[in-house]
Amino acid sequence: MSPLQAEEPARWVQHILDTIADNSALREGLNDDEALPLIDWGAAQAEQIGKRLAAPGAPPTDEEQVSNTAYALTRLMTRITWVVVYRHEKDANWLTRTFGKINALSQDVHGPDAPALSDDEIAAWIAEHANHNNGDLIQMLTARLTPPSESQPASPKPLSEPVFPISAPPSESQPDSPKPLSEPVFPISAPPTESQPDSPKPLSESVFPTDTPPSEGPSTGLTLPRRKHTPSTGEEETHE
Repeated sequence: MSPLQAEEPARWVQHILDTIADNSALREGLNDDEALPLIDWGAAQAEQIGKRLAAPGAPPTDEEQVSNTAYALTRLMTRITWVVVYRHEKDANWLTRTFGKINALSQDVHGPDAPALSDDEIAAWIAEHANHNNGDLIQMLTARLTPPSESQPASPKPLSEPVFPISAPPSESQPDSPKPLSEPVFPISAPPTESQPDSPKPLSESVFPTDTPPSEGPSTGLTLPRRKHTPSTGEEETHE
């Protein structure tokens, strides 16, 4: 891969991020606390799209394809906002149609295997949305529409035994029973002879083992992209 080709994925990701930042409609009606999780989710999708387009064996990508994907992602984010902001004003038929468009746009962004809400999930959302606030609904929808990451490590298998077993403390109601005195409780070693001092016995295990604390990864912080109002044009982006 040439240096120019290596820089292309980063350029594609930045193009998608710029498209998100330049579209004010995708957060219209949400306050900053409600919109931030949606913006962060869109940025994470941009990163995943860039990795997918640059993966070995992926078909060649051009600027037009990246622009179309960026446009589909912003439309997907806009309709997530719509079903949350207008859920009390629109009827169940409008919500159902909009969720159908959300599923279609999810496939436009992530391909035919993209996450999609089932009819039962849509019906349950419509029936229960009044019990949640806007911020909760945004986070639930974005989590449901997030495809599994190829780089996400697999969950560790359950351990049959703990890595660092800790003996349970003795119960107060059942005191420890004394061990049988088959051997002296305090054995006394014979004193060493003057001509041959004792040599310490090798320890097969550490007397006081210490556990290594788990390392903590670096924390990351995401900032809210600039909010730039752009006029919405065309019949496509109406709420009807």
